[in-house]
Amino acid sequence: MENKKLISVTVLLFCFGIGVAKAQYWYWPEGAGPYFRAGLGPSFYQTGTLRGYSGASPFVSGAQNQPVSYDTGFSANAALGYAFNRYFGIDFGSGYMWTRINNIPNYTVNGSTIGQVPLLANATLSLPIPHTNIIPYLGGGAGGAISILDAHGFQAQTTPANTIFVDGEESDTVFACQAFAGVRFMLTPTFSLGAGYQYFATGNPTFSYPGPGPNLDIGFKGVRTHTVLFTLQAAFW
Repeated sequence: MENKKLISVTVLLFCFGIGVAKAQYWYWPEGAGPYFRAGLGPSFYQTGTLRGYSGASPFVSGAQNQPVSYDTGFSANAALGYAFNRYFGIDFGSGYMWTRINNIPNYTVNGSTIGQVPLLANATLSLPIPHTNIIPYLGGGAGGAISILDAHGFQAQTTPANTIFVDGEESDTVFACQAFAGVRFMLTPTFSLGAGYQYFATGNPTFSYPGPGPNLDIGFKGVRTHTVLFTLQAAFW
């Protein structure tokens, strides 16, 4: 009988010890958990370069390395991620960036546009200011982007009018990266609004338009953008 009582007490103590060990092992750091963030704002594009315009026939070729000016565009993005604590998190984000081509010397652009669909893995460092609801942050990311040219009668001015021009959308997948910084204001323990700056850059896309002969290839230097973002972030813990 005494042995049975001893065994029962031992089992209870063992189970209690496991429970304590698990509670200590699974300690949840403050601020840890999944989160969602989103941003929207105007994008300002650096002057780009049209690297080349050739194909369709041996006689179709436009001026190379021409400067490309862009109108002010816009950017919208969203991401899902995981914060390991109050200071560091990682996420995967996407969105859409768009602008209209303003001018390319020696080309007729007719309001053609360029868009980007970024696909980026990001890391963010947050630096909460003690005893306030203010959280400065900075971070960066890398991955790829789907570049999209929506051409509206795009053609080289060296080509006779209404003969060789391109219409419609073509895309190319290129490398992309970004850096960002800003400040968030906590409205509740899990929800914030903020504002920030984002620099975004891509590799060089080439858009190939099918023709009666070889494709007509339009090559651009990758975009470089500066975006003012108005943001929100919601944590789920």
